[in-house]
Amino acid sequence: MAKAKKEIKKAADATKAEEKAAKRKARMEALKNRPAEQRPNSKQVDIIQVSENQVVKTYAMPVKVKHRSIGVMVTSVAIEDGKVVSTSNTFIPGELAVKVKKGHGNIVAQKAAKGSKGADTDSEENDNEDED
Repeated sequence: MAKAKKEIKKAADATKAEEKAAKRKARMEALKNRPAEQRPNSKQVDIIQVSENQVVKTYAMPVKVKHRSIGVMVTSVAIEDGKVVSTSNTFIPGELAVKVKKGHGNIVAQKAAKGSKGADTDSEENDNEDED
């Protein structure tokens, strides 16, 4: 009885591993086949159609140091007749994040981590200083 349960569990684990490997392979294939203009590290924030053959695309990428956001790098690319005419880079400092949905997005304040210890320790330190 116990051996049959172990065999069933091994078979289920093997099928899960196969499914996981298949999903990973499909994801890697999708990454290879993405459009040429898609930037892997940035998120497309905005597209401005200037005229029929002129467009300005804006990308944003959060800049992090040790898992903490220090700002957002915004890149604008002007395209005319399929060729890049001009680019512009701007850094926006602050604890910010980029939220994107279906090709448009916003730069928003970063959410506080659940159970962040930093806020608790700061208040305790301030209380100790007030007592002295």
